[in-house]
Amino acid sequence: MATSSSTSAIFNGNSRYSTDFQAVIERAAAIASLPISQLKAQKTDLSDQSTALASLDGKFAALQTAVDGIGRALGGSSFQASASDSSKLSVTLGDGATEGNYSIEVVSAGAYATSMSTAGWVAAPGNPHPYKLSLNGHTYSVFALDNSAGAVAGAINSQFGDKVRATVVNVGSASIPNYRISLQATTLGDSQPDLLDGNTSLQTQQTLGAQAHYIVNGSGVDVLSNTRTVTIAEGITLNLLAADGGTPTNIAISRSTSALSNALETFAAAYNSAVDEVDKQHGTSPGALAGQSLVSGLSRVLSRISTYSSGGSQLGGLNSLGLDLDKTGHLTFNAFALLGADLTDSSGVAAFLGTASGGGFLKSVTDSLASVEQVGSGLIATAKDGVAAQSARIDASIVDQQGVVDRMKTQMQERLAAVDALIATMEQQYNYLSGLFESQQTAARQFG
Repeated sequence: MATSSSTSAIFNGNSRYSTDFQAVIERAAAIASLPISQLKAQKTDLSDQSTALASLDGKFAALQTAVDGIGRALGGSSFQASASDSSKLSVTLGDGATEGNYSIEVVSAGAYATSMSTAGWVAAPGNPHPYKLSLNGHTYSVFALDNSAGAVAGAINSQFGDKVRATVVNVGSASIPNYRISLQATTLGDSQPDLLDGNTSLQTQQTLGAQAHYIVNGSGVDVLSNTRTVTIAEGITLNLLAADGGTPTNIAISRSTSALSNALETFAAAYNSAVDEVDKQHGTSPGALAGQSLVSGLSRVLSRISTYSSGGSQLGGLNSLGLDLDKTGHLTFNAFALLGADLTDSSGVAAFLGTASGGGFLKSVTDSLASVEQVGSGLIATAKDGVAAQSARIDASIVDQQGVVDRMKTQMQERLAAVDALIATMEQQYNYLSGLFESQQTAARQFG
């Protein structure tokens, strides 16, 4: 931060001692400014510490991001599905999906109920009629701007578009148009969409709606749905396309090892970067944070992460996933070791890693990193707050101390200026008397 100037106007005097007086002022100011120099040195140290903390913060934040990446690699995006007949259904996977085989018998993909105006639409003159929409035995008032087909269809879509979609179609020719309103329910089932003018029906039912009908894994349990998008297990959603004619469609869900492999490789790199950043703060050429408990605290956190083990798992430690800890404290990743573990016991790998909130390695690492990054209480966060507070106090002390020095210099200049003026006056008197005496001596020699 900016501080007040440590120098004042140079002392200007008229006596022969003015230069000496200036030297006295500068010497006194230099001595009085020693505490300021010490404070500025402390400020420089704190600035170096702040830079080191920011760098550590970035490395540990990157490590947390890498840990989050492992969690995502275990989510729905890491799974893949294959269906024996893609013309009958499609599969969408999400978080919670697990590996396995499923059998789906699509008895019927269902149908959306439709209707169309019985006669060509003629817009009645005058005020809008009291139109009503009938659906599933319920009626809803439709408020149109006028009686035109377009206005009525637009009112239906804007007011009840979540229940039915209305379109205006021309069943005639270009020269002799025949406009009608077509209604289609937005959900499967026999909803019998109808448009009423008062109590008079204007529509003819075209398609008898039906719910989708399917059976999961040969259970014999008939499942009916008013949508073709159905969830048969956590994270596994199907879009039913057509009936299978009694031949079930087989679905195989498997998890790709490549996503997890990439995530673990990224994790190892982020972990090693964090280790290197902590190592900069100790050793033969320690950094700005050398000797602080923060450094040993961060080292312990990293050690807990790299030596994690699960007693209840057959995998044991990270080395079972291809993450080996070498003598330098760095992790190396072997993708082939992970592939072998995943092929042998994929569910065991997923259980060992767990989730950030549910347990396992991810829970342990997330908690450890929270002790570092948690705002207000984490190791780095607390250290950064402490450095910022110290820096602010030093800035205030520098301003105060500089004020003391400036006032002292001003007072010395005022006092020495008075002394200098007195000496200058005495020097003038001396010079006058000396000149007068020399004149008398000269006169005496000439006329004596």
